[in-house]
Amino acid sequence: MDARLTSLCKEMLKMSSEQAAAWLMSEYPIDSGNWSEALVLLPHRSWKKPEQKLLADYYFKNAPFSSGKGYEAFASVMSIKLMILCVKSAVPKDPARSNLMLYYLIPVLERFAKNESDRIAINDFVYNVLAK
Repeated sequence: MDARLTSLCKEMLKMSSEQAAAWLMSEYPIDSGNWSEALVLLPHRSWKKPEQKLLADYYFKNAPFSSGKGYEAFASVMSIKLMILCVKSAVPKDPARSNLMLYYLIPVLERFAKNESDRIAINDFVYNVLAK
């Protein structure tokens, strides 16, 4: 991370979770060319659950991501079950795009799974996506 992003991280840490989420979405809207910088900043602070969901719902609108890094950013700050709940609404209807999402998402979910309950949730999610 460069000095500019490091400085932005420090500024975000001075804000409440709610303020930081609002700032992130206003500075890095999903229709901007630099929205992916938000995914770099995201793991560098803790977020309350409402903001985790808010940010995931917002940035997952750009899914599927072109790598696993975006999914890793969210998996590092939220539970697997909450992440799955958020990503469910972002699964593309086009099978090629949903398969691309799964290609990058499954390894991330599996790596961040903490217990058998997480693994079952992952399997159920994948099954439901593939069954469509």
